[in-house]
Amino acid sequence: MRIPRSIHFTLLLLALAAPAGASSQAHRQEARKLYDQAVAHLAQRTFDTRRIALDELEQATLLDPENAEYELTLARAYLQAGHVRSARQRFERVTRLAPEDAPARYGLGLVWRRDWLKYLDHTSLDRAVECFSTAARKDPSMVDAWLMLTPLLLEQGRLNAATAAAQRALLARPDVPEAQLAVAYTRFRSGDIEAADSLFGVAIPRLRPEVRERYDDISPIASERDTTRFHRLGLMEQMDFRRRFWKEQDPDPATPENELQLEYWSRVTQAYFLYYDARLHQWDERGEVYVRYGPPTHAEYNPIGFENRIIRSGMFTLVSDAPANTLVWLYPDLGMSVVMQDWLLSEQYLLPADLIEDNDPRPNPAAVAIRDDAVFTHDLKGVFPALPPGSRRLPVSGEIARFQTESGPRLIQAVEAPGSPTDSLWADWVVTDSAEVEVARVRRSLTPSPCDPTEYRVADFAAPLPPGNYRASVSVRSAHGERGVVRVETRLNADSPALALSDVLLSCGPPEPGTIPVRPSPNPSGAVGANDDVNAYFEIYHLTQDKQGSARFEYIYSVRSAERDPRIWIQRLVSPRPPAPSISASREEENVGALRRQYLTVPIQTLPPGRYWLDIRVRDLTTGDEAEGHAQFQKLEPTGPATKP
Repeated sequence: MRIPRSIHFTLLLLALAAPAGASSQAHRQEARKLYDQAVAHLAQRTFDTRRIALDELEQATLLDPENAEYELTLARAYLQAGHVRSARQRFERVTRLAPEDAPARYGLGLVWRRDWLKYLDHTSLDRAVECFSTAARKDPSMVDAWLMLTPLLLEQGRLNAATAAAQRALLARPDVPEAQLAVAYTRFRSGDIEAADSLFGVAIPRLRPEVRERYDDISPIASERDTTRFHRLGLMEQMDFRRRFWKEQDPDPATPENELQLEYWSRVTQAYFLYYDARLHQWDERGEVYVRYGPPTHAEYNPIGFENRIIRSGMFTLVSDAPANTLVWLYPDLGMSVVMQDWLLSEQYLLPADLIEDNDPRPNPAAVAIRDDAVFTHDLKGVFPALPPGSRRLPVSGEIARFQTESGPRLIQAVEAPGSPTDSLWADWVVTDSAEVEVARVRRSLTPSPCDPTEYRVADFAAPLPPGNYRASVSVRSAHGERGVVRVETRLNADSPALALSDVLLSCGPPEPGTIPVRPSPNPSGAVGANDDVNAYFEIYHLTQDKQGSARFEYIYSVRSAERDPRIWIQRLVSPRPPAPSISASREEENVGALRRQYLTVPIQTLPPGRYWLDIRVRDLTTGDEAEGHAQFQKLEPTGPATKP
């Protein structure tokens, strides 16, 4: 039976009035009894028993004020109950009573960490790091201190220190999967992609099911359609769907690792360490936004003037009198700000209630359109770097063309990158089909470009493939750690008896004579010097032959501007710009057989610099059938090859 608190207080006063020696012994005995009772009550994990335990611990610390054990247990109980200020005061008292006590420093670190997560005060972050660091130094075997320290050091931008802390966590407890996660994602952030991939592969299967689910879940970055389809599948089908999803998102299929998936897992790990609530088995909206878009550029807590008590519903606006804390995460490079609100003041943030519009955060499409350094998942639900940490961007250009042969379609892809004749560049070409199964892989060194041999290097690849949908990717690497990737989705159609034209392939000059199949000198960037001609290659299929096997056809080529007028429509209407100059010509030819391989040179010296379309229309003069092809190129300013993009 519990003794009322008033009686405890009376007994405490009587004990304080007893003789000193006997009093001290009695106080300690009574304090121990209260402490043991409190520990038993805390073990029951209910609201009422925790309140009783707090009373008992408070009295125990009054009876035996020099006992650091009682103070530490009370501090932890305060923190669990949400009495952060009281917890901080008790932890600080323990550090004075027992300066070498590592758990007290760890507990104080938890207090400052919680304060930083709530108020975004960098002073609190610094104090949390200091406390966890002290706890870890005093007890290097305390794996939790190292694990708490790792994500906070990353938030401070101290990658090397975070990596060292993660290594110490793994050294302290190699069997703890969270320690393996810490090393995995700090290794990834350090650019050690292979080690990170291996460590994630070991750690994730060993996590608790509710935590492992966060790493397996693709719904945060998948479209609503994909998510719906996924949940309708059986277990084995879901595994295949997940595999195909990640293969589709892979920014560099030439590498054995999926860098985007590793980036996602790294974000999940940081969100897990910072925002995951073990009691609720989930994180709040902060974790959800973090794994989709990464850390915000800037964050604000309860910004001045922000109205945080409005809920829109149909034609009405409802105003709530209940207080709410508001957190705003800003992503200026995505043209996006994310508002999250804590309506229950429980430090669990949700998106604002809006019964009219979808309030799920999305980047601004205009901001996305100018980004060439990022990969965007379906419906813009996730944004990821195009390159992994530690890689430098190598600007590359790509060109793809589809041709027909007697055995079926043939795919050609060319790539170009800046480089002198002494630079070492190599490229991996990977083609996957609609099931994300690899159907072609070739590695080749880049050679000096015929268009500009001193400044650019090129490589081209070709493979016969059956009709279907494909993704063709070329990954270019340099000996200096630079990387560039070109990914193109294309469809190869089955041959048909109708007149047809291949893709128009821009080249630096005529194809090498006598080579079958023809291999033009590629010009993947489509850049043409100010004083140069436009060179192109295409093939014509299924020309109608007469009895002697001859065919007659006409091809018409024209060059038109591809520049867009950036003005708004009313300005274009009121003050139209004069049409850009164009070039057009036609020619009749005879050919032996139904297949014609055609090389074309178009003089463009009279055109101003800019982007242009090369349009080609072929007419069979026997049947009147027509086919068309197009290619885009850029005429450079007359300042030499240095202006080439």
